[in-house]
Amino acid sequence: MHGTPEQLIACHECDLLLERVASQPGEDVICPRCHARLYYTTNNCIERLLALSVAGLILFIPANLFPILSLQVFGQSQSEIILQSAMSLYEGGLPLVALLILLFAVVVPLFQLIALFYISFTLHYRWQGRLLRQAMHSYQHLRGWGMLEIFLLGVLISIIKLKDIADLDIGLGLYSLGALILVITLSSIFFNPHQIWHEIHQHRQQDDTDG
Repeated sequence: MHGTPEQLIACHECDLLLERVASQPGEDVICPRCHARLYYTTNNCIERLLALSVAGLILFIPANLFPILSLQVFGQSQSEIILQSAMSLYEGGLPLVALLILLFAVVVPLFQLIALFYISFTLHYRWQGRLLRQAMHSYQHLRGWGMLEIFLLGVLISIIKLKDIADLDIGLGLYSLGALILVITLSSIFFNPHQIWHEIHQHRQQDDTDG
């Protein structure tokens, strides 16, 4: 087996060690032993992720600053945002649940979007990115920990239960939250780890050559 460690890849199904070969967009690289798909190449992967990360960071602001839901009962009105929901749970004697909402509905999605923006921006504009590898590892670890869709599901259940006993107004925050979830889902679909790691390796080689 020839090639440097960066040019080798192990099949995730049968552990066969292979030398990485170039592939055209839309082509799959298949393991010759077990026929599992090793990796693939997509068109404009970095550009798509950059656009989605920018859109996600923009949507993150109204999703967390504007009311998700406003309700009025017996002449009293109350509006809720995500941070207020966590605070209400904390004041209601559920600090652990409040902490989980704060982490997985606010902090993790924000760090996920920032890491994705840093990776795609650096690779697209060939900016000197000393933290590319760390950002990539962080993003891959955080991908499964964002739970905005679960929080949205809880809000929708609350709307169904409260619609008969209170006047409800859906706020801009809920629409922004739905759009943010869509953007994060699309970024997960377009995220191609093998291709991005290959781009990071090439970027690192270019930096070493320029240096």
